[in-house]
This record gives sequence, structure tokens and C-alpha cells, in this order.
Amino acid sequence: MTSQVLPVTRAEATDYRETTRSAEVLAFIDELCAATPLAHRISLGLSSQGQDIAALVVSDRLCFTPELAHKQKKCIVMVEANIHAGEVEGKEALLALARDLTLTNLGRNILNRICLVLVPNFNPDGNDHISRENRKLDLANLEGQDGPESGVGIRYSGEGFNLNRDSMKQETPETRCMARFYQTWWPHLFIDCHTTDGSLHAFDLTFDTSRGNDNLFAPVRGFARSMLERVSKSVEAKHGFRSFWYGNFVQENDPTSGWHTYPALPRFGSHYRGLLGRLDVLLETYSYLPFAKRCEVMRAWLLELFRFAALKREPIIKLMQTERRRLENRARIYDPSLRMAINHGVARQSPDNALVFEYPAYALHGDTAKILSYDMESLRSRRYPGRRQKTYKVPHRRSPIPTAEVSVPIAYLVPASLSARLEQHGITFEPRAAGTLYRAERYRILAREETFSPDVATHVPRPGESEIPLSQRPQPKRFETVLTVRAERCDYTVPEGYLWVPVAQRAGTLAVYLLEPHADDGLARWQFLDQDLNVGGIYPIIRVLDHAVPPRKAE
Repeated sequence: MTSQVLPVTRAEATDYRETTRSAEVLAFIDELCAATPLAHRISLGLSSQGQDIAALVVSDRLCFTPELAHKQKKCIVMVEANIHAGEVEGKEALLALARDLTLTNLGRNILNRICLVLVPNFNPDGNDHISRENRKLDLANLEGQDGPESGVGIRYSGEGFNLNRDSMKQETPETRCMARFYQTWWPHLFIDCHTTDGSLHAFDLTFDTSRGNDNLFAPVRGFARSMLERVSKSVEAKHGFRSFWYGNFVQENDPTSGWHTYPALPRFGSHYRGLLGRLDVLLETYSYLPFAKRCEVMRAWLLELFRFAALKREPIIKLMQTERRRLENRARIYDPSLRMAINHGVARQSPDNALVFEYPAYALHGDTAKILSYDMESLRSRRYPGRRQKTYKVPHRRSPIPTAEVSVPIAYLVPASLSARLEQHGITFEPRAAGTLYRAERYRILAREETFSPDVATHVPRPGESEIPLSQRPQPKRFETVLTVRAERCDYTVPEGYLWVPVAQRAGTLAVYLLEPHADDGLARWQFLDQDLNVGGIYPIIRVLDHAVPPRKAE
């Protein structure tokens, strides 16, 4: 076992001066699968430019399907890397770690308890748009990264979409492939690997989990937060890397202004999967560290998360089973006290009179964070690492407060033209006979406006050219429709061509978010219903509050 020649990544082979290309990822996977019966290659599908999006399943006893994983009572852990193809540490760490788990003794007490489903290069098209100028280190603007010196790919897909803003609208083939793949495997734990720039601090990695509607998923979110705190301590004790919850200073030159996280919009993959009641982890290595160290940090975190999942296999599986049953039995009877948040945006007018949104988070109940950073002179001069480390105790702004909530109906009546979009999200539905009468709620459209979507889509650079840094504010290419509505109670007669979408299903909470007209990330927001939206008219999706109204007795 120890005498065989082990496959190596391009990063390892070049002493971390380069990153692995897409063809080399596939070659590495195939070489590993040929060398061990513990690894098996499968496919999610094809990218927008026709490249295979490969997955590597790693486990013992030939456990290479979700059916076998459930039969063998294994915890299914899915890992996605390189969704932003300039953030390559997850790709490099996953490949190397898969090799070491299967061809050394490292995986002995892991692979008999968990089934790893690894997607090391989710964005193969963006991965191969290599340029030395992509993510070039620019501390003055707090962006970029330290290596690899030969360059990396781009943030966006081959079509120019930000795949980590596409979970709800699913405009890209990559996102649709991942949605089908996720629904098939239905992992107990999902890990998403990224790299972050931003505020100057002294942590090696920041982490997070799903946010938004925490009250509806309290047991899952509580377990996830406890898990991350525990793994963070293990990573520091065993590997020497320091970590903390993801965030940035609210005001860069004033650490006391608070530490705030990113928006609770489910267009982000972690928040999307959170609406499904699943365990989710976001890992962000720190881009100002040297490339080789970033790969080491990511490897350490992945390994300790795998060890945790193996150790806590039974409680994790039980938690996920309990949560799924709860979702499948929720909202069978209308309860107006059961409410969920569908919007966290705060609207304002920009200097050029455009409608724009901010998505603030708040420090609730005195929530504080101890941020290991540097002295004020270093922060003001954008010096990294700073001259002197300093700990700031600041408000931890990690709790979103909704600006719109709705009661949860028992079902929605939806035009059949939306069936394909529902299917993409794994939402179940059935035809509903015309003429059936329900106690319902409909929305009257009071106003309709448009806003642009920052960091959602961009122009794709030609091969060898670099992408436009976010600090230069690339021109927006994707816009959103913003509706103001008023709810009206009614007895509603189903017209021809409508579908019944029950909320009591595993994707029921996601369905609510997608179908409400004033949701900040729904189908209406993403302009899929624009042709049916008229001010003064009725929104075409109906909320059902009670089952069929019995026919009235003849007088």
C-alpha cells in the first residue's frame, strides 16, 4: 500500500505555484479510482461549455449509491468546491484528501461510517479561464489573494453567471445539475468550500451555516452551530489553525462598529439548502494567506468535519430523519400563527434614483464576537499581517430581521406553465381539477418596480484576459422585479391548467419562498412571471387556506 506511486495534484507537483486544470482533475480522479476500490467516479452532468462535472464517491463496501449508503446506515457527506473558480483551495484539498483517505490509513475509521460525495471542480469552465491578473492581491481595496503565482480562474461560469447566486433562479446548467444531484443523494451534511478576502483579521479560516428562518429549523441550526464550534476547536488543537464565524467589520477602519455576516438570501447555496432543513457548512479560507497554507487550512477543516460526521453518524442521521418527517407533516391544517420570513431587504434610492436593497444583520440579545485582528495603525494602512495582534470585542451582527413575513398556507395553486421550475427544485405537485372551490388568499398587485442584482452576472473575459474586480463595480446584467401587494381573502374556483403544490413535503418551506410575490428571492422576483404581473391585477399564484369548500345547500 505504501510502495505504490500516489497521484498528485498540479498544486503539489509545482510546489503550489499553479492550480489543477479541469482535464487534470478528471485524470486525477480516474487514476485514483483505478488504484483503489474505495473510490468511484460519477457525473452530475455537463457545464454550459460541455465539460463533465465529475463527482468522486469515497467509501468502503462499494457504497457508491445513495440507496447503499442508507442501507449501510452511513452518514452522507457531500462537498462542493470551486463554485467560484478563482477560489481553488477546496479543489486542491479535496483531491489530495480523497487520495490520502483511500491510499493511506487516514480513512480507516472514517470510510466505514460515512459516504463522501465530493465535487472538487463544480465550475470547470471558469476554472480554465486562467490569468495572473484574476484575484490579484490588492490590499488597498481589501480584495484579491496571495498566489498561486501562475494565476487562477474566474469567479463566474463560462456563461458569466455567479453560480453561488443562482440557487433560486437556476438559470445555469451547472446549478440545475447540482439540484438534481442533491435531490438524488439528499445528503445529511453539505460542505461548500470558498476563499474570502475582505476585512483584515488574524484568523486562518472563517465558517458559517445556513441563516434565515432559524425559528423554523431550530434543532438543525442549533446542532450545526455546536458542530462548527467543536470542529473549530479540534482544528486549532490538532492542526494549529485559528478560525471564527464568517464576517467583516461593518466599517473597515472601525472594528468596534461590529462584525457582520452576509445576507440571508437563499440565492446563496447554504441558505437555500437551509430551507430544506438540512445541515450545511460554509468554509472560507483567508485569501491573504499564502496559497499553500490556504490549502492546508482547508484540508484540516475538511478532515475534522469528516471525523465529526463519522463520530456523530447516528445523531446526525436521526436529526435529519426527524426534521424530514416534521416538514412532511407541517401545514396540513392552516395555522395562522405558523409564519415564515420571505424578505430581509431594506430598500433605498441610490444617488442616481435607482431602487437598491441592503440586507443588514443585527446583534440580538447582546451577541458579541471576539475578533482577533491587528492594531489600528495596521488596519488604516491596510497592512497584512499587521504589526501587532489585538482582540476586539464587538457586536456580532449575524441575525437577519425579516421585513416581510407570511403565514404558511396548506398549499398553493400554481399555473401549469411553472411545472418545470418546480421540478428543478424537487417540489412535488399534482394537477387540480378545474371548478374545485377553496378558501384561499390572493394578492392584488399595488406597485411594480425594478432593481439590479449586484454580483449575479457579468461579462466573460476572453482567454488570457482577467475578470473585472468587484471593487471596479462591473455593470449589472441581471435585474429583479419588486412587487408591492395586498392580500385578499376569497373563495377561489380553480381554473383550467392549475397545479396543487402542498406545503407538507420535504421542500415545502422552499416552495413558500419561491411562490410568494414579495419574496426577495422568489420566482416573481426573478422575472419568471413578468408577463402576468399588472398593477391593479391579481397575482397568478393562489394561497390555499382550507380544503375544498363544500357545495352550498339549495335554498
